[in-house]
Amino acid sequence: MDDIAKRSLEHLDEFQADPENKSYHLSPEEYAARKGGILNELSQRRISQVNSSKKRGSMNDLAGMDGECNETSIRKLLDGYKRFRDHDLGVLTDKMKHLSNEGQDPCCMVLSCCDSRADPAIIFDIDPGDMFVMRNVANMCPKYAPPDEGTHGTCAAIEYAVTALKVPLLMVLGHAQCGGCAHANAICSKADKLPVDARFIDRWCFMAKDAVCTVIEKYDPQARGRQLELENVRLSVKRLLEYPWIKSAVDAGNLEVRGSFYTIFDGKLLLLGKDGNFYDADDVVDDPNMKSHPLK
Repeated sequence: MDDIAKRSLEHLDEFQADPENKSYHLSPEEYAARKGGILNELSQRRISQVNSSKKRGSMNDLAGMDGECNETSIRKLLDGYKRFRDHDLGVLTDKMKHLSNEGQDPCCMVLSCCDSRADPAIIFDIDPGDMFVMRNVANMCPKYAPPDEGTHGTCAAIEYAVTALKVPLLMVLGHAQCGGCAHANAICSKADKLPVDARFIDRWCFMAKDAVCTVIEKYDPQARGRQLELENVRLSVKRLLEYPWIKSAVDAGNLEVRGSFYTIFDGKLLLLGKDGNFYDADDVVDDPNMKSHPLK
């Protein structure tokens, strides 16, 4: 077993054993899935190392890089790029030329988390040009404020998607085991205000304080971890609807704002219904008309 796998397994066990993480502890199924994923990545690294040693020829310029981790990381990216050039690009050639000539016309915008385990393009199996994406820590939408009161990359991306690209769907995508939500719970439940020396991540996650207060009022500590992840999606949807140009587009029937939640360990997607509850997306796939479903 290499050092990367050892550290990952140690961190996983330390997380489970830490009493401060009690409300975020993984279920036995989630723990087994996470451990299996670490071991699978170890296997893939070994396979990649064997393949890399056979293909070292044209890559000798990278031999001077210091550290196994650095070389493994850049190798993984370049191996992926080669697969893209050899396989995916050939399939997408016509579409990429069209996108280059005509510009993008995405069917939706997704506001999702930076977490590397919850990639919306993979979850929704969508092609380049079909989805406009903004990713930030904990898939959070800031409260609306006039443009002259601050600079926000998230707000700028949403504004561009709605007013320029005119996407018909704006989807918030949350996920399980969200580190941003865990950090928000840690800092917001201990203080009403941030200290003057608060870090970037502290200031950002403090925006979820309303969601943290809601779950503290409604749930026992053991349930707050998952419930905060869900409530954070509800809060982002609520805040999006307070943006004037989003509200105008929704009122005109040109835009729909939705919430969703992805469980990493089993790949399930939940959709936020109009009643504030989450529902299994598989039910919608099987019944696209939704009839009297709360998602309708």
